[in-house]
Amino acid sequence: MTNKATIWVQSCSAEADAAIWKTYQDSVRRHARKVVRADLSVEFHGVSKTYPGIDYADSAVQLVTNEVVRNAIKAEQEGYAAFAFVSTNDAGNREVKELTDYPAVFIAETAVHLAAQMAGKFAFLTHNAGSRKKMESLTSERFGLREMLVEGASINLTYNDFAAMYRDPAPILAQFETEARKIIARGARVLIPAGGPLNMFFVDQGFRQVDGVPLIDIMAVLLKEAEKGIDLQALGVPVRGAPTVTPEQKETLRGLFLAS
Repeated sequence: MTNKATIWVQSCSAEADAAIWKTYQDSVRRHARKVVRADLSVEFHGVSKTYPGIDYADSAVQLVTNEVVRNAIKAEQEGYAAFAFVSTNDAGNREVKELTDYPAVFIAETAVHLAAQMAGKFAFLTHNAGSRKKMESLTSERFGLREMLVEGASINLTYNDFAAMYRDPAPILAQFETEARKIIARGARVLIPAGGPLNMFFVDQGFRQVDGVPLIDIMAVLLKEAEKGIDLQALGVPVRGAPTVTPEQKETLRGLFLAS
C-alpha cells in the first residue's frame, strides 16, 4: 500500500527498547491489523529515546513533544492518510493539530469522549497512580469533562512488569478486578484502561468487563477514529476547527520543528 492508504501510528517509546516493549509491540501490531479495515494499513513509529516517567511526568512529556510534532509534520509531507498517537499522555496534541491539516487523533482524548457519550460517568483503571493522575488531569483541565469523571484506581506496576504479567496473568487480573469494583461503587459506568500496554494486556486476556461495566479497548477506538477522520476528509467534512495561526506563522513554525 502507498502512504496515502497508511495510518502513521506514533508512540512515546523507543522501538529499540525491546526488553521492555516487545510484548506490547507484538500484541498491538497483531491487534491493529485485526481492527483496521482491509483498504488501510498501519505503520508504527517510536521516538529516539524513552524518557523516564513518560506516562505521567510533565517534564518527560515536554522533552518528547518536539519529536512527536516533527514526526506528525513529516508524516503529512510524505502523504500518510492520518496520524494516530497511542501514548496516553497525548503529547503534542495541540501542537500537531495547530500545524497539520490531515486527520490527527490522540488516544486519551478519543477514549474520554467516547466514554462520555456511552455513559456520562467514567473512570480510569491504570497500572500506577502517576498514570491515573495524569489521565485525570488531562480529562479535567484539557478536555473539559471534569463533571463526568469519577475517581479511578490503580495498582503499583511499572512497564518492566508487563512481560511477567503475561506469564502469570490471573493474580494481576484479580487485583485489577478488585480495584475496578471500587470505581464502580463510586459511580463509574465505563472503565478506561491506561496506558496502552495495560489495554493490550486486558484485550489479550479477554478482560472486557467487570460486573457488566465495560472496559474500552482504547487502541481499537483510536484506530477507528483515524479511519473516520480519513473518510470525513474525503467527503469534504472538516476534521479541524478554525486555524489558530496565520499561514505564514504555520509555515515558519513547521520549518522550525523539522529543523529541531
